[in-house]
Amino acid sequence: MNTTLKIILASSFLLGAAPAIACDYPSKPAVPDGATATKEEMLSASASIKEYLAKVDDFLLCIEDEEKAAIAAMDNPSDEELQRRSEMLDKRFEAANEEKALLGEQFNQQVRAYNAKAKE
Repeated sequence: MNTTLKIILASSFLLGAAPAIACDYPSKPAVPDGATATKEEMLSASASIKEYLAKVDDFLLCIEDEEKAAIAAMDNPSDEELQRRSEMLDKRFEAANEEKALLGEQFNQQVRAYNAKAKE
């Protein structure tokens, strides 16, 4: 499965799970076109991306805490149920971290385009 398809599936998994939880997944910031963006736009995007990454980390802590609370509230859960829940939480973490990595890669590509434009 190619990376783009994995990201789409992972994102849809995150979005599909959102109504079932009280933790809000943050909105992904826009990445400017480095070939046409100004320095200010690139700096603003960098700040927005750093803020987004921190919010994703907060989201992950939130869903981890909610999962711990949900398990604590369960009456004698089976090993299979605990394993299933653990695997689902792992998938959500993986999807969020893949999305963070993809955004970082996209922004870095635009930084390279911006720097190449500046050298001209």
